[in-house]
Amino acid sequence: MTTSSEQSLHAKAFLNQCFPKGRIDRVLLVNPPDGTDALFRLPTAKRRRYPNYPPYGLGVLAQHLRKIGKDVHILNLNHEILAATNAFTDDGVFPFDAIWQCALDEAIARFTPDLIGVTCMFTMTHTSLKKVCEHAATSNLPIAIGGVHVTNDAERILNDIPCVQFAFLRESDLAITAFCQAIADKKSVNDLGQIIFNTPQSRLHFDQDMRPSAAEMDVIPSFDLMHMEDLTRHGVIGNFHGFKSPDTRFATVLSNRGCRGSCTFCSVRNFNGATVRQRSVPSVLDELEILEHEYGIGHFVWLDDDLLKDERRAFDLFNGMASRNLTMTWDATNGVIAASCTKDMVQAMAESGCIAVSIGMESGNPDILRQIRKPGTVRNFLSAAEAFRAAPQIHARVFLMIGFPDETLSMIGDTISIAQDIDLDWCGTTVLQPLPNTPIYTSMVEQGLIPDLGSTETRFNAGGYGKQDEIDLGLRAASQDFAEAFAAIPLDAVPTPTQLNDIWFFMNYHLNFHRLFSEDRPIKLQQQLLNLTALSDVISPEHCLALYFTGVIQHRLSGHIAPDIITRLRTHLALSPYWADRMQAFGLTIADLETTNFRNKHIPRLKPGQILT
Repeated sequence: MTTSSEQSLHAKAFLNQCFPKGRIDRVLLVNPPDGTDALFRLPTAKRRRYPNYPPYGLGVLAQHLRKIGKDVHILNLNHEILAATNAFTDDGVFPFDAIWQCALDEAIARFTPDLIGVTCMFTMTHTSLKKVCEHAATSNLPIAIGGVHVTNDAERILNDIPCVQFAFLRESDLAITAFCQAIADKKSVNDLGQIIFNTPQSRLHFDQDMRPSAAEMDVIPSFDLMHMEDLTRHGVIGNFHGFKSPDTRFATVLSNRGCRGSCTFCSVRNFNGATVRQRSVPSVLDELEILEHEYGIGHFVWLDDDLLKDERRAFDLFNGMASRNLTMTWDATNGVIAASCTKDMVQAMAESGCIAVSIGMESGNPDILRQIRKPGTVRNFLSAAEAFRAAPQIHARVFLMIGFPDETLSMIGDTISIAQDIDLDWCGTTVLQPLPNTPIYTSMVEQGLIPDLGSTETRFNAGGYGKQDEIDLGLRAASQDFAEAFAAIPLDAVPTPTQLNDIWFFMNYHLNFHRLFSEDRPIKLQQQLLNLTALSDVISPEHCLALYFTGVIQHRLSGHIAPDIITRLRTHLALSPYWADRMQAFGLTIADLETTNFRNKHIPRLKPGQILT
């Protein structure tokens, strides 16, 4: 057994080996590409479909490092890939790997860093993280990794990427500065925390919790290192990009860390801890002013997982935005907790520039809600929906999830029923994809419901690199006869993964599209037109439901349907058996669109468990 003293000596020797100068002067922070060469599609990138978020966490780390005298450079390889696409034609070869490798090599040669730090937010980006680290390792410079994904599965990741010397866990604000100071003998290695040394002989764990306090979080990121002016020229930020003009500059802002909830499918507590720590309101408002006045940001996305945790603080924040005459709009893509969405709160959100928000509901079945430890009840969801209906200028969505352990078709029917009662503007429905080191993942592995594959086999369910995009493009198979997909599922049966995909599609149609036949509120029609236009022009041009209902809403607003909508719809239906099958199953025809017979469509009330009628 290694003693604490032996570990300290071993750690110090390893630091001396990695940093022979006895100090760190320059740190290169790297954000990997979101996807990989195998997943990347040039036409998708050129229509600005892929996410291009600011590397906000790296910006915070950069500011902490600058405060202790370090020179920092941020290399956003995801942005480098997307910015390069305009130089290539759709029918040519796009050198995905060569572009980011060249950018990384040039940054290392020009900046000559003492340490390369690579972040990874999502488990789905593991392959990209691995490739970037392996290429960076050819420079013979020490490499550190960190982020949510690394925190969730550190040991397995280090096994898979042995070229990495250091793994930072959880929030690294204080841990990375202590690390730099320990190298220069300004701190003892015993003062380190939240870091694993991956030495050739063994792994040394320094487990002291070093997450920053609320006061230590009042740090404005190094926006000057983050390409703030260019990000949305090449990609999208958040789920509501279609609600703003294409030339609007987007940003992200984090006002607090953590969440009061303890949902079993969520990894927030692994990373941020069990409490919610909040930046001061003046610090957040100062950041917003900088974004608007110095970087021309017109819209921002809250990164908070629990934006409304403190009601008084939230009111102060929203009122402060108005009192400082900020003209930016904002949205809460990550979602808010329904219990906090009172009418007064929603009104304050609207007056401060909120244009869209998501509510985390997940299930409408009380047993499932208890099972996943959701901080909300059906009554909370209904009350929040009523508050948002009183502020129609806010486009309000609800997150739904299906495929929980032992969730029967009848339980999914409860979710459908409550979603209809809530009647918000859109339902973002996904199939459960358990992430490593979450309670639900551990439980499902122990029950034999899923294999313990960890980080290497997880794929996005949604987004530009998602499985559904591949189905829309005809790159993945779907069920052959959608109309018959549910006939053999008893109400008390747990659907198979294949059946869940078809149930997802059914929910998506009935909860989002079919209801538009009866929508007659002008403000909501305008919002839905923006939403569907983004869906059919940017997100998925092959999405026949989006095209069909774009035509429906165009007719509702102006009495006319743009001819290209019908032309595109006819072309895609002729090429895609997948879409032809689903359009037929729901009784949607081009003839009805051309003759506007859709005006006679009505909205049936779906009963729990009812699928196709």
